[in-house]
Amino acid sequence: MGRRIDEDHKAFHDVYAGKKRKALQKYINNGKIFPKRGKNGKVSLTIPRIDIPHIVYGESNDGVGRGEGKEGDVIGKKDQQQGQGKGNKAGQDEGEGIEIQVDMEEVWAAFEEELKLPAMKPKPNQTFEDVIIKYNDISLTGPESLRHNRRTLLQAMKRMCSTGDIHKLHYIPGYDDPVRMILPINSDKRYRQYKEIKIPSNKAVIFFARDGSASMTQDKCDIISDMAWWIDSWIRRFYDKVERCYVWHDTQAQEVDEKKFYRYRYGGGTTCSSALKLIQSQFENRFPPNTWNIYLFYFTDGENWDGDNEIFCDVMEKQMPSNLVNLIGITQVLGNYSRSLKEFVDNRLHSGSMSNVKTTLINNPNEVGAEMKDAIIKLLGANK
Repeated sequence: MGRRIDEDHKAFHDVYAGKKRKALQKYINNGKIFPKRGKNGKVSLTIPRIDIPHIVYGESNDGVGRGEGKEGDVIGKKDQQQGQGKGNKAGQDEGEGIEIQVDMEEVWAAFEEELKLPAMKPKPNQTFEDVIIKYNDISLTGPESLRHNRRTLLQAMKRMCSTGDIHKLHYIPGYDDPVRMILPINSDKRYRQYKEIKIPSNKAVIFFARDGSASMTQDKCDIISDMAWWIDSWIRRFYDKVERCYVWHDTQAQEVDEKKFYRYRYGGGTTCSSALKLIQSQFENRFPPNTWNIYLFYFTDGENWDGDNEIFCDVMEKQMPSNLVNLIGITQVLGNYSRSLKEFVDNRLHSGSMSNVKTTLINNPNEVGAEMKDAIIKLLGANK
């Protein structure tokens, strides 16, 4: 009996896993998963309800195997007729479902399978090293706070055994009988000593930058927030240490906290290159490109001062080449401006320069999830 229950239990879990996998693939393919943010390492999904097989009795209350009829008779009413309902086609709506929690690792595994997203690769020909301090050595000198008591007593015991002092008796005030004691002297003392150990490190910094002018409405900021969360979650899978920096700008750029980055707006003009210049200034001291993998994602609605588009591209091409910055992603969100920043950057990309730059577009407010999926594939995928 126990074996049969185990088999049924396994069969149910197989059905559950299959429905969960299909639901996850559906959510990814239609883009509905992207407005959903994971909490506590999980994402909520709705799967079709799973009905447990059970016996259903008919109208008769006689029970199973009882009532009129002989062996071989057809069960059921002969005069059963088709219902009088208006519909004659199968329904299209989903049935009643149940909400489940899916681990983010399962989501990312499905991403790799469904969206063909590659792993983030560190820059080639670079040595990333961190220095850690370990107290793994012993010294004859040092501060008393680092004295190694066990090693000190062992050394004192060795010395006293070799000289015969270990057998000497010592009188302690308050005790009548003498006792043997281990008495370290200065030459017996041993101290912990640290060493600086260089270890390979795998670390990255993600710069999120956006236009903060009045044209960036809250709807646009919400889309940016969702997209930045998924990008950040994906990149974090491939690095031991990840730092995030948020840069907001109108005509001047400033580094802000995460909350202000997604909420703050100002009625000033727009100079997009100010954000890139501020980010580039962080390379020398805070995030040297020879020890950090650098990712930059810039969000805009496409509006920019006309004279600044050329400067924006020059900063990327001359001060942020592929040997310094792993990836620069530019996403235009719900913007229909003529001569937009994205259009200008695309024209420069056609010339073959800026190999580490990719541009994307989210422009349909009714298809945000699907377009966000396409944007993430383009930014993080292997395609050029």
